Amino acid sequence: MIGLISINYKHAPVEIREKFDFSDNQKIEFHTILEKNYDVEGLMILSTCNRTEIYFEYENHIGQESKIMHGILKALVDYKSFFESLSPYVNKKTGIDVSEHLFRLVAGLESMIVGEYQIVEQIKVAFAFAKKNKMLGPIISRMVQKSFETGKYIRTNTLIDKGAVSVSYAAVEKSSRLFDLKKTSVLAVGAGETSILTIQHLLKKEIKELTVTNRDATKALNIAKQYGIKSIDFSQLQSGIKDSDIAIFSTSSKNTLISYEQVKEIMDEREDKQLLLVDLCVPRNLPSSLSDIKGVELINIDGLKDLVNENYNKRKSQISKAEEFIDFFLLEFDDWTTSRQLRPSILSLNDQFNNLLNSDLEKCSCCNTFLKDCSNFSNQHNRLRNKFINNLIKKIKHVSDNGKNEEALQVINKIFADEK
Repeated sequence: MIGLISINYKHAPVEIREKFDFSDNQKIEFHTILEKNYDVEGLMILSTCNRTEIYFEYENHIGQESKIMHGILKALVDYKSFFESLSPYVNKKTGIDVSEHLFRLVAGLESMIVGEYQIVEQIKVAFAFAKKNKMLGPIISRMVQKSFETGKYIRTNTLIDKGAVSVSYAAVEKSSRLFDLKKTSVLAVGAGETSILTIQHLLKKEIKELTVTNRDATKALNIAKQYGIKSIDFSQLQSGIKDSDIAIFSTSSKNTLISYEQVKEIMDEREDKQLLLVDLCVPRNLPSSLSDIKGVELINIDGLKDLVNENYNKRKSQISKAEEFIDFFLLEFDDWTTSRQLRPSILSLNDQFNNLLNSDLEKCSCCNTFLKDCSNFSNQHNRLRNKFINNLIKKIKHVSDNGKNEEALQVINKIFADEK
């Protein structure tokens, strides 16, 4: 009924993940492709620096999971012009494994830093976009809403997100191990949430000098004013890097922002002064070749994994508690999804019973009029129908284990569901 294709930091390095980044327009285009060629009935695409995840729904294609998964994977590699094998980098899930993954994701258990909250906001944005563009199906919609409920409960009842840990925090911690930040000048490139978090963490470290720049000069000026730091025009990016010890990039740009030649020129002018470049972006803003330049140390988001593991150890004591809560919410959601598989039979039963009572062929024995015209019978119509059908539905749910028993489900739907 639901499927997931995930290309995330656990299986795919940044140079692979960046090839599967989705812009908003690309989400709409890909949805059109899947809707037209694979009859996908719902879609939500989550595209962040750590993952691209494609959630899809195919309620009217039970039993065709493998075929649909293969088709969507093929559509994905064709759309992204990826000519290598995707198998080593992709994680595929169907059914309850999809909802379990999303619940864990919202709770912060699948993040590079356990318990981080940024992923929740990113899922909310992806969900709102899919809803606005009429891409959602009922199961994905209910699943996402239930995941938010689960995540909120876990964050309220555990310590899973307590303490200042995030990718931006890891970047600052890494920088502090290489430089004395109280004697260091830093350039923050970007004006989004990650950049603001980076600035906040740097200020707590009593940074010597902090400057911000962004393509949108107004945003950079507003941030500078809010935090009492300097800002420079984005056209001065190269000179800003030259004047800094560290430059931390966290933008939404899909393109390289500074070239090998430009950084080489900067380092020639700096003589032997070291330069740390931190790239928190996917796609990357800085080419990997920069690390070949003498005096330059380049760290991308994957280079923070060791520090992330330290933060993981701080929070892992809360994981088992969070997983217990997830199991509870998951059971409730699974009951709802599996019972939906009985809907064709239940709806058909209602229709068949109503058609029988409203038929021009069935007559009442007491007055010899059609059932639909008999006042004595019509008064009891709804009561009788509800009593009969509800009793039958209870038995159907019991026999099929609420839709979980696939063999029983097939027999029930074959008996009661109308042939189309």
